[in-house]
Amino acid sequence: MLELVRVDDIFSVYPEVFVHPVNCVGVSKDILSRQVKKSWPDYFREYTRSCIRKKLQPGEPVWHEVGELFGTRFVVSLPLKFHWQEKMRPDVARQGLSAFFEGVSERQISSAAIPIFDGPPDGWIQKELNRLVEGALNPSLRTVYLFNTTAV
Repeated sequence: MLELVRVDDIFSVYPEVFVHPVNCVGVSKDILSRQVKKSWPDYFREYTRSCIRKKLQPGEPVWHEVGELFGTRFVVSLPLKFHWQEKMRPDVARQGLSAFFEGVSERQISSAAIPIFDGPPDGWIQKELNRLVEGALNPSLRTVYLFNTTAV
């Protein structure tokens, strides 16, 4: 059974995986990206390098091991659009969440922090996550912390 927990301050909990929604050009001025850059500077440098080298594609998550002894083990770059000015498409978000869930299953991750994306209707992420968990043979994901990116 998947437990969805809404949190106001995502940096007060320590999930195994932190999902960072990004674009593929490396430009981001939002509050969440500034906080991620401050918390995991090595990850953020690698994300920027990936953008410069054009290695990111919308809907294809990239896993970065951050090596924290306790708490967060991975930060996942989840490109939801190519350029920051584009609108997110639901099919790309669905593809990205499905690929993310496959990575979670492979790594036997039990907790993740996922922001509530701008664009899809309210409750879309919750429905999509429940659909993915129900469709899995042996889901390891037990807890998902949902947070609003504007309240970071």
